[in-house]
Amino acid sequence: MFKIKKNNGGGIPLIGADKPERSPLFYNLYFFVYLTFYELVFHGTHFKLFEGNTLRILGFSLLLSFIPSFLCGLFGGTGGRIVATVFSVLITLLFITQMIYHAVFQNYISLMGTLQYANQAADNRATVWTNIKAHPLLILFFVLPAVLGIFIIWKFLNIRRSPMIISIVQLLAFVVLYPTFILAVHTEKQDAFSAYNVYKNYPSVDMAVEKLGVFETFFVDIRAGITKKNNGSELTFANVTTEEAATTEASRPKTSSATDAALEMARRASATDATTEEVVEIDTSPNVLDLDFAKISEEGGDGVANLSEYFKTLSPTNKNEYTGMFEGYNVIWITAEGFSGYLLKTGMFPTLKRMATEGFNFTNFYTPIWYGSTLGGEYANLTGNPPRNGGYLSMSYSGRNGNTMRFTLANLLNNRGYTSYGFHNNDATYYDRNISHPLLGYDWIANGTGLDAQTNEYGNVPWPQSDLVMIEDTFEKYSKKQPFHLYYLTVSGHVEYNFGGNAMSSKHRDLVENLNYSEKTKAYIACQYELELAMSELISELKMNNLYDKTVIILSADHVPYNDLDCLDELAGHDLSSDFATYKSSLIIFSGAMEESVTVKKPCSSLDILPTVLNLMGLPYDSRLITGQDILSDSPGLVFFPDQSFITDEFAYNAANGRTTHNGYETDVDGATLSYWQSYVANKYIAANGITDYDYYRYIPEDK
Repeated sequence: MFKIKKNNGGGIPLIGADKPERSPLFYNLYFFVYLTFYELVFHGTHFKLFEGNTLRILGFSLLLSFIPSFLCGLFGGTGGRIVATVFSVLITLLFITQMIYHAVFQNYISLMGTLQYANQAADNRATVWTNIKAHPLLILFFVLPAVLGIFIIWKFLNIRRSPMIISIVQLLAFVVLYPTFILAVHTEKQDAFSAYNVYKNYPSVDMAVEKLGVFETFFVDIRAGITKKNNGSELTFANVTTEEAATTEASRPKTSSATDAALEMARRASATDATTEEVVEIDTSPNVLDLDFAKISEEGGDGVANLSEYFKTLSPTNKNEYTGMFEGYNVIWITAEGFSGYLLKTGMFPTLKRMATEGFNFTNFYTPIWYGSTLGGEYANLTGNPPRNGGYLSMSYSGRNGNTMRFTLANLLNNRGYTSYGFHNNDATYYDRNISHPLLGYDWIANGTGLDAQTNEYGNVPWPQSDLVMIEDTFEKYSKKQPFHLYYLTVSGHVEYNFGGNAMSSKHRDLVENLNYSEKTKAYIACQYELELAMSELISELKMNNLYDKTVIILSADHVPYNDLDCLDELAGHDLSSDFATYKSSLIIFSGAMEESVTVKKPCSSLDILPTVLNLMGLPYDSRLITGQDILSDSPGLVFFPDQSFITDEFAYNAANGRTTHNGYETDVDGATLSYWQSYVANKYIAANGITDYDYYRYIPEDK
């Protein structure tokens, strides 16, 4: 190393002068302290700090500190300090990225999954930058340790190059201690939510961050991305003891608590022939197919066999008085960008409110924020299965691998002579929808594949595009051939919500100017008003073409406005942050042929839309093979969230803090019941991932 002369007084050396050389083990201490700081701050901010997870995360921090310290010791001196600096910066960026991503999307980032779609991530740069500007002190709090760490590295850590014996000791220590620590984690309480199961199976990036820490999740995520499962591997489902199952089954309602007097009246009316006064027999047989699970297992290998054995254990939902209610009807399905049922409280959405209350009125419907944002929401809506929470994006993965999407509405209707078109007023190739959506059964028409991008009077393409114009440009052209199924993926309600960069918000600014809300909430209402106009236009088109009473309309959101949940607080008039109230929304299933509304109080979610619609259309499907369930059946209500929190008829469970509540108040739930539902939900996610991983539906006989 070069030398710099000391000053004449023989005082403190100038920066860059020689410093006493220290043991390479100093790097172990440095990185352990560095990682521990970030993990504790992050965990304390997002979860509970003083709990068992914290000690486990500290253990991982200690072990993982061997990796950068080993590399630093290989170089020593200036080279070691460069390596230490790079690792310090990368660690800091990893935590800042997780913090910002969670602030925007309300879940945690899977880097391996995000790398596949860097361009889509870039499209949210304005939202990300807004969040960075909104949290300057928090960003500074995360950056300052990096600055201090780098200063310490260059000022005090003049580490000599590790002797070979030290490097070998470090490497052996990691090789021995890491698996030993994993074995220790394995000895902890084993249940569906155990840290070992999260480490081994990586069911959820959210659960991994909570149980293992941010840095260990990074490595688990890489491992999962590299070692993808194949058809020869096995699936491990969570076990529930007979005693636990019996205890819980005894406490579960035999019929759903979903209905009120209106639903009961509808049941009685449907059970009686008004002319003959004879009781009409209602088919309540199970919604299943005649499947040879043994044959499926033989054809598919271990993973498929595991799935078959699991599906055989499930109780199917039954047909009911609404089975086939809309058989032969035209179907229009809308996935509405960023929509929330709280908008209907403003009085600005009369068409949407009428559809939500005068058709099937679902008063306890939830729209979780699924991994992958809009694409995850679409996948949940259209397949009835939750997307994988971390790693690949399930819709894109299915498209790229040519998966068989056996039970989608379009595919089943196409087999019955329907013509199915899918429309999107954005780029046709976005998220590879041009590959995945034809597999869903749609002739995919979007910007670049049959639908021209809209332009304003200046010839510019506004953002976001108009849902109203999309309806005007497509409905009459594609609804001539009956029966038809039209699918619309809207975009007018997209972030950001302001009057400077959102064309739809600017278009309707005058309508919201005098509302008693913040500027952001008014902008949110204004851009969503374009959806109201689109639905009003759609109803008008149906009536003009004598299709109003021959068509069923389904509308639900892809997600709530994830980056602007405070807008929902304003619309609701109170804080929604507890007990999942933020995700409560509206599901529309409406037809002009309905003479009476049907109110349904059962807890339900976006996963339940597809099986409910399949039953209403009288289409054959196997209710055991879809995660969601027919809302109108007599099965108990159940809502899943991506971090494996859930809501039942009796209580809600928050996986992040372990709280169980009922109607907003904490409630005690016996351990057997909670364990049963945790395992039940965990197994549903394992099965949903397995359906995608192993293309399970291709083993199901084709619907004819």
